[in-house]
Amino acid sequence: MSDAEIASKESLAAAPKIWRHTIQANPAAAVAFVNRSPAQQAGEAVFSNRADGRVDVYYFL
Repeated sequence: MSDAEIASKESLAAAPKIWRHTIQANPAAAVAFVNRSPAQQAGEAVFSNRADGRVDVYYFL
């Protein structure tokens, strides 16, 4: 691995994670979303059902 690649990975690792929000069409879409790369770990995603059947997804990235 080159020095530039190592520095790039270190800067990504040092970047702070923040909570983000998206709305998914249904529970299955919400689960598929948080399992995309990079998959969320335990405690890094929260789901909330909406009255219209869609799902709010709060995720840590």
